[in-house]
Amino acid sequence: MELLLELFLELFFEGFAEIALEAGLAAAQESLGRHNRNPVLATLGYFVFGLALGGLSLLLLPAGFLASSPTGVSLLVGPLVMGVVMQIWGGLRRAHGHRTTNLATFYGGAAFALGMALVRFVAAR
Repeated sequence: MELLLELFLELFFEGFAEIALEAGLAAAQESLGRHNRNPVLATLGYFVFGLALGGLSLLLLPAGFLASSPTGVSLLVGPLVMGVVMQIWGGLRRAHGHRTTNLATFYGGAAFALGMALVRFVAAR
């Protein structure tokens, strides 16, 4: 039960961070008149950004949400779930006429979440 609660809290935090980041980046991109360019390069950039935000999250919660032992489940489940969430988020935003960044794709969301989870997993060991 503790593992599921830890995973839920981690996914909620990552999801909030990714959606807020994507909305902010999309607004900045639109105001600057920029367009999405290379999705592969953007995916790598979002992975690095996830690493950085994962490192910053260690300052706020160095032991994790519940201080449970690291299992590595978040390295697989987190990126898959967040990839789907960001794909849905991007679809909803585009359906309502908003421009989106490459973060609002499965690959961008999964790469960002993998970066965050990887930093937190390595730090917890």
